[in-house]
Formats: sequence, structure tokens, C-alpha cells
Amino acid sequence: MYRNVIILILFAFVVLAVVWLGHLPGKGPTDIAPAALQPVRPSQEGEFRGICLQLHGGASDIPYEKFITEIARTGANTLCLVVHGYQENTNSTSIFIDTRKTPDDQRLGELINHAHKKRLRVILMPIVLLAKRRGNEWRGKIKPDDWNKWWEDYNHFILHYARLGQASGVEVLSVGSELISTETQTDRWKGLIAAVRKIYTGRLTYSANWDHYEVPQFWGELDIVGMTSYFTLAEGENPAIEDLLGAWAGIKRNILKWQKTVNRPILFTEVGWPNQVTAAEFPWNYYASPTKPDPLLQANCFEAFFATWINEKPVAGFLVWEWRNSLYQTTSPQKDTSYCPADKPAMKVIRKYFQMPTPQQKAES
Repeated sequence: MYRNVIILILFAFVVLAVVWLGHLPGKGPTDIAPAALQPVRPSQEGEFRGICLQLHGGASDIPYEKFITEIARTGANTLCLVVHGYQENTNSTSIFIDTRKTPDDQRLGELINHAHKKRLRVILMPIVLLAKRRGNEWRGKIKPDDWNKWWEDYNHFILHYARLGQASGVEVLSVGSELISTETQTDRWKGLIAAVRKIYTGRLTYSANWDHYEVPQFWGELDIVGMTSYFTLAEGENPAIEDLLGAWAGIKRNILKWQKTVNRPILFTEVGWPNQVTAAEFPWNYYASPTKPDPLLQANCFEAFFATWINEKPVAGFLVWEWRNSLYQTTSPQKDTSYCPADKPAMKVIRKYFQMPTPQQKAES
């Protein structure tokens, strides 16, 4: 009897303690004061060898953790999480986050934490999409009716994710992606980057379009030059891998020559080819031949890229575009003509290069 009373008393104390702790004032991911927060970031040494995951849905039951775990099993050391803000069309001035299409802050923090538990560094890439695109509009062609209002909203959008990235220990934050029509507004970009620096202590990049990386004049304010890799490598179908390698040789010379002028490492932010016969000619256009898969060409495009760039000293790393983000997406080589390399010959190529030791690892061995 006495023993049972003691157990009941102890149980009551535990319940009271839990209730008391539950009522302590809490702070969400964006509420933590950055000056008081010193997140532990994994080593910055070595190439970023990562895969991008677009977070297209805000529902809590989308199994993003499953997809992150799949990415970790490829041998990647980095996860790029792509989150979206929306403006109605190219002339709009308002940018908003639609939590039906983008995970809320709490959910995003959970995903970042899951990635870190899987020993993945995290790059957070907020991008702007058009909610009601007209014709061939895209974010590279935005021309808002009021630039001041647009920049005010864009600053708010990026600073929101800078706070979240700081609170969550994100290793790299991208301050923009392929916003071609804004890139000559240097003072605006410098002001935004300076504001981000006051909040976020990780490294910063910007993702320039493959044919526009020389235009921005604010690279010196950033830590890493980001650029996509959608260069035309060959015309027509069935190009030989020698042709792909030859195309990259010329592209590489131009990039490395230019890189010396900005003195920043290069991160290839979108490295991908759709599983289509036109992948080498139109790598950016996944609508070009969606009914004509070519998994061997997709694999050869990755082989040519990695053979050209792996362990190149001025290169900070590369992010494969992109992993599946739906359980309903097939990964069959003969049915899935998207960029996703899962279950295709391209994945074997990617794994091979992911597993190669970095120069830092070679030096330490």
C-alpha cells in the first residue's frame, strides 16, 4: 500500500513538471535572436556534393523525410532545399508565401534538422515563382510596376528565410535565383546582402543563370558564386560523349578565366539534364521531348560534367537537379522523363563521383 502511494506521488510530480515546462515561453525558428544564437555548423571543408529537393507542397503528411533519407543514401554530403515565394505575374509587386504550396517555418525547421541528423550540410534556396504565368513569363523576366515596392517585398521574403536559416543552422543561404532583370541593380543587391549579414552568419551565394553569370556586379559581397549548368553541349540527338566533353572544355576555359576576376569559388547550383533525347541541346527545357526518354544520354551528360569539374580547385561544389518530391512520381527510366536521376543509369554515375575523395580527404589520408 505504502509503495503504491509513493509511486502515485512521484507520478504526480512528473506530470506537474511536464505541464510547467510546456508553459515556458517558447521561440519559433524565426523568433530566436541571431546575436544569441551560435548554431553548430559542420565543417566547411570539401566540395559540396549535393542534390536539390524542391518543397512543392505544404501539407504535413508529405514524406519529405523519406526523400531526404534517400538523398543521404546516394553518398551526397549536402542537401539543397528549394522553397518558393510567389508573385502573380512579371508585373506584380507583391511576393507572398503560400503555405499550401510551401512548408511553414516549423515544418521546414524539422526538415533541416532531419537533414543534419543524416549528416548532410544544408543549402537553403528561396526562389520566386509566378502564380499566374502569362505565356513564356518566368522570374528572369520580371518587370514590376513599382520596383521600390517589389524590392521591399523581396527583402522581406529573403530576410524571413535568413532568420530561419540562422535559427536552424543552415550552412549556406542563397539570396536569389535567376532574377536576370534585377541583376544590374547593384546597389539594391548590396543593400539586401548587407541586411542578411546582420541576421545570418553562414555563407551566402546567389544562383545566376548559366548564360548570365558575368552580369552581376555584387559577387564580391558574397562568399560563393552560384551558377546553373544548362549550357548547350551538342545539337540533335545521340551525341557522342566525346562531343559532350569537348563542349565542356571550352565552357570550362571561359568560366575559369572569368572566375579569376571575381576571386570567389563556384558552386554549380543546378546540375541536371532531363531524361530526354534533347537533353544535351536543351537541358533547361524539360518540355522539349517529354515522350522520348534517353536514359543513356542523361547519364553521359552527367559523366561529361563530372569528368570536367570534379575536384577542380576553384569549384566549391555542385548540386544535382533534382530529386523526386512525390510518392506518385515514377522513376522508371522508360517512363520518367524528368530531371530526377533515381533508378536510372545517371544515378550510377552520380554515386561514382559522390564517392570520390575530395582533395582535403586525400591530403588527410
